[in-house]
Amino acid sequence: MSTNVDGKLPPPSFNLDQLTSMFAVNNLSQADMIALSAAHTVGFGHCSTFADRIQTQSVDPTMNATYAADLQAACPAGVDPNIALQLDPVTPQAFDNQYFVNLVNGRGLFTSDQVLYSDARSQPTVVAWAQNATDFEQAFVDAITRLGRVGVKTDPSQGNIRRDCAFLN
Repeated sequence: MSTNVDGKLPPPSFNLDQLTSMFAVNNLSQADMIALSAAHTVGFGHCSTFADRIQTQSVDPTMNATYAADLQAACPAGVDPNIALQLDPVTPQAFDNQYFVNLVNGRGLFTSDQVLYSDARSQPTVVAWAQNATDFEQAFVDAITRLGRVGVKTDPSQGNIRRDCAFLN
């Protein structure tokens, strides 16, 4: 089954270059990508999406050892595929900068999250937003506004542009 987001959202295994490139296709900067990644401060991740980080001979070295042990206990090999864990184990119901604090502390659930801190090119942004919620919130507003403009038709030669979204012209 195909959806409108297939191939447009990064998988949890992406590295920084892959993430940056995917967002750049839509004229979004690396800072935009980092801000938008903080959407992972709410929601869930199925065990299968991060199992490769915890169920191998050696746990991902960028992961906090206590966090890895907690994840291994909650998601042992062969676990029910419907089991999912909070993306943000600290403030799972709040949209906040705790996501970045978690990354600084080695508590990013997906590779694509933790790489934002473990890669020296993006680490300064993660640290700054972990320390300053207001700066993060403004960056998120700016990035989500730019994301909301991706693919918007502005020229009638691109197709039908509705004057009223509820009705065809």
